[in-house]
Amino acid sequence: MKNNHKKAVAVLCGTMMAASLSLTACGGASNAESVDLREVPLDTILEKAKEEGQINSVGMPDDWANWRGSWATVSEKYGLTHEDTDMSSAEELSTFETEKDAATKDIGDVGQAFGPTAVEMDVVQPYKASTWDSIPAWAKDPDGKWCISYVGTMSAMVNADRVSTTIDSWQALKDSGATITIGDVVRGASAQMAVLSCAYALGGGMDNLDPAFDFFKEMAQEGRLDASTYSQERMDRAEIDVLLTWDYLTLQYRDLTKASVPDANIECHVMKDGALQSGYALVINKYAPHPYAAAATVEYLLSDEGQINRAEGYARPIRSDVELPAELSAKMIPDEEYTNTIPLTDNDAVTAACTEIATRWEEEIIPLMG
Repeated sequence: MKNNHKKAVAVLCGTMMAASLSLTACGGASNAESVDLREVPLDTILEKAKEEGQINSVGMPDDWANWRGSWATVSEKYGLTHEDTDMSSAEELSTFETEKDAATKDIGDVGQAFGPTAVEMDVVQPYKASTWDSIPAWAKDPDGKWCISYVGTMSAMVNADRVSTTIDSWQALKDSGATITIGDVVRGASAQMAVLSCAYALGGGMDNLDPAFDFFKEMAQEGRLDASTYSQERMDRAEIDVLLTWDYLTLQYRDLTKASVPDANIECHVMKDGALQSGYALVINKYAPHPYAAAATVEYLLSDEGQINRAEGYARPIRSDVELPAELSAKMIPDEEYTNTIPLTDNDAVTAACTEIATRWEEEIIPLMG
């Protein structure tokens, strides 16, 4: 599970952003080979990737959006040994910075708002996959320093054995009396997006978060905010009423729960009145010890096969020209629940909103949770 819900994680909180940005002034050099991957022919990249023989990722764990399947294919396809260290988006970029003189990490997967932050911190290097032109302009850095590979939509997973109400809106959630598991809002992207979803649903937005904070203050005062993060063990023990996170996670957790507890009654729905849609961006460490392996990995992840592989983890591919197998589409939340999605395409505004969410949650909500 991606760290802090784990990858509950993607939109720089104020204190981490300040700390990370301050590090960029320290300077320093990397031992990694200096190369502009955009200028290297693909055949050469693949050849050199096999020579490197290793790819080290951060924030791309097996149980998140089918990274397990992707890494198995990448390892087989390019002969790479893979190792991942699970961490939040903020931690990924901080790691790139702090390790730059002796880098150990090659590639990361960060929340959409962290793409521009990575460029500001100057800790990523550019690469444009051969499918670059089929990726929407809003979903990529024009120089190739980050690129969204998949998106998720805010959703709820409900233990219907504990909650009788269908949870497909924030009003339904409020009226249900259910305890809400949201995760680490101070550091976690998906948790921050849940708060922003609530704001939109209740008449606010990125420039007006008050409706969401009024909602969560009420929930905290009623004792309905779960102070713990999600774990599959807690779900299997029926300790969680409602989990709010991306659809590709709720669907995956549904499957895992049903596998462990076959009689469990689990429902997943899009939060239709606040159906925020946001993505995660691939970033290559500027100081990567295996830059060609990182570029080869990006090439695969943005290919037709790689995009379908992502969908096998219930994440929706960023490339709309990739057709998903019918049997795969049948296992996802019905398309009609996505009628009123709210794509978040203004990365600067998202970053600012999530920074405010992190700060205000720590100041206004955590003290109410006892």
